[in-house]
Amino acid sequence: MSQRKLEDKQKEDLYHEFLKSLERAFDTEKGLFVLSQFFTQTEREMFAKRFAVIAMLKKKVPVTQIARALKMSDVTITTMSLKYEMGKYEWVVKSALGKKDIWEIIESILTLDGNLPQKVGKGRYKGLNKMVRKDHLHHS
Repeated sequence: MSQRKLEDKQKEDLYHEFLKSLERAFDTEKGLFVLSQFFTQTEREMFAKRFAVIAMLKKKVPVTQIARALKMSDVTITTMSLKYEMGKYEWVVKSALGKKDIWEIIESILTLDGNLPQKVGKGRYKGLNKMVRKDHLHHS
């Protein structure tokens, strides 16, 4: 990050214009191309992992399990968990998670990490919910 800082008004105006530009890009279905050109692979992965953390917190997956599965630090997950509990990600949960259920992706991440047996069919979430509750009670 540059040592030379923008004025607060300039920073806010620039940020709002950036968001409006992203909205326009997604409205024209070119958002994915814009994001892939604008952000590096590392930045995209960071945003995707943070999105996954919020989804996992919503499903009450324990912090230690999230950190292990996403290969993130416990401190980062704990910080995000506290913000989640304070309602800081309310719009992410309402707007993004409410429209697109990413739980199948999350389940595959947990399964590939060796935390869960792979399941198929209608009852595939029953074992996951039991395991999450058991792990949550154990770490509480």
